[in-house]
Amino acid sequence: MTTGFNTTAADQLKQFADRMERLMDEIDGLKADLKDLRSEVKSAGFNIKALDKLVAIRRKDAGEQEAELLNDLMLYAHATGTPLDIVVPEPAE
Repeated sequence: MTTGFNTTAADQLKQFADRMERLMDEIDGLKADLKDLRSEVKSAGFNIKALDKLVAIRRKDAGEQEAELLNDLMLYAHATGTPLDIVVPEPAE
């Protein structure tokens, strides 16, 4: 590459690479923090898989949470033979 040729693009690309490298370093640090937290949770006697599931549910939006709750309710009712009295809303016209 010739000196001074397209230096703006080269500088911009270098800045992007530097930023990406910093973000990847931050991600690595956060992964290490998460690993330490999981060890702490396990040593406190809690189930890590259950905690992961809880966090996944909490991160979902309200609509997804409601759909998952209804699905779980339907599965429970089917498995136990419990009749459900469900009213299905009419679609808006």
